Amino acid sequence: MHAYHVPRSFLNGESNTLILFEEIGGSPTQVNFETVTIGTICGNAYEGSTLQLSCQGGRSISAIQFASFGDPKGSCGSFQKGSCDAANTVSAVQKACVGQESCTINVSEATLGTSQCGNNVTKRLAVQAVC
Repeated sequence: MHAYHVPRSFLNGESNTLILFEEIGGSPTQVNFETVTIGTICGNAYEGSTLQLSCQGGRSISAIQFASFGDPKGSCGSFQKGSCDAANTVSAVQKACVGQESCTINVSEATLGTSQCGNNVTKRLAVQAVC
């Protein structure tokens, strides 16, 4: 099996023509395409639930760019810590996810640490990771 990497920047919209030249063997009937998402993945989950992160194409999670358990603000690519945050969140998420193709995190103070948010705040885990 041969693998050819075609960067997305080479593709144009919805319609593209790809021409492969094989010197020996090869059959166009056996050509398959796989879209691989690399870069960042994100997830959000509220306390009492679980958060699952996964990379595609057999890639592993290589780093945690952002993790906050409390009242984080923003969305994927622009997360920010809110007014309260559990201090051990990043290390807990790194331990569970880095080096794995996918990971599941129980969103709780037992897993992520005490958030110091108080009882009137619905706590949420927000994570941005790199595949």
